[in-house]
Parts: sequence; C-alpha cells; structure tokens
Amino acid sequence: MYYGSNMSRPIFLAIFIILVTLYGCVTDEDFIALRQDVGALRNELNLYKEETTKKLSSLEKENENITKQIINLSIAAEAREDKTRTIIGKLDELEYRLNEIKNQMTTLKKGTGKPSVISQPVDMQYEAIYKEAFETFQKGLYEDAIKKFSEFIANYSGTPLIPNAYYWIGESYMALKNHEKAILTFQELIDKYPKSEKTPRALISQADAFLALKDSKSSITILKKVIELFPKSEEATIAERKLKTLSAQ
Repeated sequence: MYYGSNMSRPIFLAIFIILVTLYGCVTDEDFIALRQDVGALRNELNLYKEETTKKLSSLEKENENITKQIINLSIAAEAREDKTRTIIGKLDELEYRLNEIKNQMTTLKKGTGKPSVISQPVDMQYEAIYKEAFETFQKGLYEDAIKKFSEFIANYSGTPLIPNAYYWIGESYMALKNHEKAILTFQELIDKYPKSEKTPRALISQADAFLALKDSKSSITILKKVIELFPKSEEATIAERKLKTLSAQ
C-alpha cells in the first residue's frame, strides 16, 4: 500500500506534463490512446498494491506462527527444566541413602558405637517423615510439600537432612513460580549450611530464580560465585554452560 501510492504520484505527474506538452500536436485519437494507457497503468498499479498487501498479510501470519513456536519451545524448555530438577532430586536422595548404608556397614564392621560427625537423633522416625515430605514433592503437591518440610525443620533441627529440606522447600517455590520466596529459602540454606552438598545446587537454582525475575545481572553474579567457590563440582560445569547461554543472548 505504501509503495504503490508513492510510486503512482511521480508517474502520473510525469504523464500529465507530457500530455500538456504534447497536447497541441496530437490528434484526438492519440489523446484517447494516451488516456487508455494511463488507465491501464493505473490498473497495473492497483494490482501491484493488492499483491503487496497480500504479501504483507502473509508475512504477518508467518511472523505470528514463528512467535507461537518460540513460546511453545520456551514452555517445553521450562517443563524439561522442572523435570530435570526432580530427577536430580531423586539421584541426590538415592546418593544420601547409599552413604547412610555405607556408614552403617562401616560402623558394624568396626564393632564400635562411635557417633558420626553429625549426631544422630534418638528418634529415628525423622527419616520416614522426611521421605513422606519428599514423596509429596515428587507427586507435584508443592504447597503440601512446603508445609511438611517446614514441619520437619521445626521438629528435627539436629538431623543431617535439614539442608535437604530447605532445598526442596526452595524447589517447591520454584515449581509454584514464587521466585521471590525461592530466593529467600535458598539463601537461608546457603547462610546456615555453607558446606552442605546442597549449597552449590541451591546457588544454581537461586540464579535461575533471579533470571525468571528478569534480573540477569544477579543471576550472572551467582553463577560466577558457584564457579569460584566450587570449581570442580558438577554445579560449576552447569554454571559455565548457563553463563555461555546468557552471554549469547
């Protein structure tokens, strides 16, 4: 539409000047022929405008389809991220249980009742209660999981699974898209248990939460912190990959 109207003005002006210049030396038949040519040219320009409009409309629809595809890919990537978190969580819990079994076997072989680095509570039901809370998380009942993990922290503050409980509360908030509370929960874990195996993982999740809030600067700072504090960890590798992705955007 825009190109057609701009093109027609100089063309018609040129034709008008030619007609005025030549009018005195042409016959009526020639003048009629010129008018017919002008009419044909006008029709051609109108056809060009219609074709241009159709092409623009087609491009707009194509752009809408591309935008929808990008949105769908983003949603799929987010779903994969959530699923990855759950899988990692299962692996972490399995690793913890294996370590517990190894410790128990070592104690039995030595035949001594030496306590571990972190004292075990008299009430060994804490593991069952923690397991129940974790299974609630795995079922996707995140609000219930937050409640159960919070009660676990309040009732079993001396157990070795407390850092894990904080971590899964944070992940529950992430799943609920409550990124502000997720950041605060992860920070509580980081501050209280800086040497916990969950701390580097909490930092990664905290970086994801900041990114979800469009705060890429804070996210980058935290990812660099992971690499600095835990250079040989799996989380450091993840942080490096995420930094490359952010720098490419």
